[in-house]
Amino acid sequence: KKGGILGINIGKNATTPIEKAADDYLICLDKVYNDASYVAVNISSPNTPGLRDLQAPAALDALLSRVMAARAARVARGEPRLPIVVKIAPDIAEDDLAAIVERLVAHAVDGIAVSNTTLARPGLDGNATGREAGGLSGRPLFHRSTVVLARVHQLTGGKIPLVGIGGIDSGASALAKIEAGATLVQLYTGLIYEGVVLIGRIKSDLIEAIEREKVASVSELVGRRAAEWAAKSLEG
Repeated sequence: KKGGILGINIGKNATTPIEKAADDYLICLDKVYNDASYVAVNISSPNTPGLRDLQAPAALDALLSRVMAARAARVARGEPRLPIVVKIAPDIAEDDLAAIVERLVAHAVDGIAVSNTTLARPGLDGNATGREAGGLSGRPLFHRSTVVLARVHQLTGGKIPLVGIGGIDSGASALAKIEAGATLVQLYTGLIYEGVVLIGRIKSDLIEAIEREKVASVSELVGRRAAEWAAKSLEG
């Protein structure tokens, strides 16, 4: 038990049929419950066959009903209330996003992580790497994931904490996520190319933004440009 926040991502096994997916989530939740600061219910990895089918409202209802019931049972026994965050894809069709977010709000999730990796290949036309299977992360994901983030911020009315993920590799990109609606940001690929010194640079840049905008804290910047980002095309 050291300092910091430990989020543990759970999902179904690749070989588990989709109709039995909830069983895997409950097993994982049970195993990590006492070690995690929060659990991310991953329904959006493009690398697990059929996983994204769980984003359909009916399937999402069925899954979250069981996950939330399992947590409620633990809380009733006097255990801590572990926050549940749901991680969604950046490739959700525009017409489907509102229904998915509505179900997440209905189940009172503690946060929404936006987003997982993408199956799109922005800017990689003709690139051999771009023809590889699986989810794409890093800078090419930034625009699409940030647009989806802003739209989720609008759909939730800014009432649910959002984790901004995808293409954060500088203070400017972290600030853009915050202004689009993120209350937390998460780094993956940026750390590979920049190393842990990136975290210090981002913090310094956020301090400069606070001073420049004459606000008391970075929280006052959350969602400032959500409408602007939400109005952009997903394709950038």
